Amino acid sequence: MIQRALREYGDLVKIIVIPDIDEICYGRDVGYAIRRIELEPKIEKISGTAIRINHRVMKPIIWLTGQTGAGKTTIADALQKKIGGVVLDSNEMRKSISVGFGFSKQDRKEHNLRVARLAIELSKKNIVIVSVIAPFEEIRRKIDEIAKPIWVYVERNVKITKEKPYEIPQKYHIKVNSDHLTPEKQVDVILQYLKKKRIINL
Repeated sequence: MIQRALREYGDLVKIIVIPDIDEICYGRDVGYAIRRIELEPKIEKISGTAIRINHRVMKPIIWLTGQTGAGKTTIADALQKKIGGVVLDSNEMRKSISVGFGFSKQDRKEHNLRVARLAIELSKKNIVIVSVIAPFEEIRRKIDEIAKPIWVYVERNVKITKEKPYEIPQKYHIKVNSDHLTPEKQVDVILQYLKKKRIINL
């Protein structure tokens, strides 16, 4: 859906991620006003995003993490052919919602969180398959807090470099290995888990 719109309409398509807003106060006079109110610390820490996730029916978000070159995009495309849904690929997202972002740790973090927020919105109607590295544990923990994805760790014997950092995840739901399994076999492993946990029905 997003990919088709970008291909067909190019620069006319703009994807904007709107962050959570604590409060907007408005009146009937000329103009509008937004004012900040002081909240008790306990209330201020409540996440509106987390509340919405916990109180609505969502389609699963399946997030493929792994080093550059591990085969995430190939697996994501093969999985989409089996279960449908929307694929959010890192390179395509950098051309839309993360234009201008580099590869510093902060830029990577913000890029991943933008993808996570978009995945949440799309999961209201669609299964979402995310092919984005999410290279650091800190980033994956934050994604867990807001999106609660099913993590698929795509393992491959690829050298970790300073230019392409990656922290091997300590927690994941599924692990597949690109050195020993074809993309089709890796998809089968993912499908077995999703069926076993009754996340999808095929």
